[in-house]
Amino acid sequence: MNQYAQMLGKQNKNKNKINSSPDSALSPLSLSPPKMECFLNGLWKLQPKVMVITEQEANVNGSTLTDRMENALQFYGALFDCLEATFPRTLVDRTLLEKMLLGKQIKNIIACEGVERKERYEVVRTWIPRLQLAGFGMVSISPNGMIQAKTLLQNYVGGYHTVQDKNCLFMCWEGRPLFSISAWKF
Repeated sequence: MNQYAQMLGKQNKNKNKINSSPDSALSPLSLSPPKMECFLNGLWKLQPKVMVITEQEANVNGSTLTDRMENALQFYGALFDCLEATFPRTLVDRTLLEKMLLGKQIKNIIACEGVERKERYEVVRTWIPRLQLAGFGMVSISPNGMIQAKTLLQNYVGGYHTVQDKNCLFMCWEGRPLFSISAWKF
């Protein structure tokens, strides 16, 4: 366990603060805007043996509107292409998903600033150092889990595939990572 993780484990009650910026993507090694610090401290207190994180593989937490728009366009463009190929437009659940979930996410990313912006997705390479600094160690996803994920995706339509990189599994559409899956130990 690294020095920071030991310090965090011993002084968990003091809630170490590292960076209070709401735009944590500005520094990939910054661990702790207040909400992130609270989240990681909560995980630490739970002391999970293994934790699996699935996250949108999108960096829509940039400090400028232009950065957020470009990254959101790439990610959501691929996601909507994926939905188009997978589900008919007339499916009610697809319409609800697009309007109620994805529409609200996109609106928040583009139209809101500061504390009003709730959607702050970041890519897994940003999460890795944060979780390591908080005392979590990355573990490999089992080969059986990899095979199951690949098999499930192949049962849909062409265009889906998985990629494994640095103990992470990426679920991709037409070469674009949409979601990352990583496993962590306490």
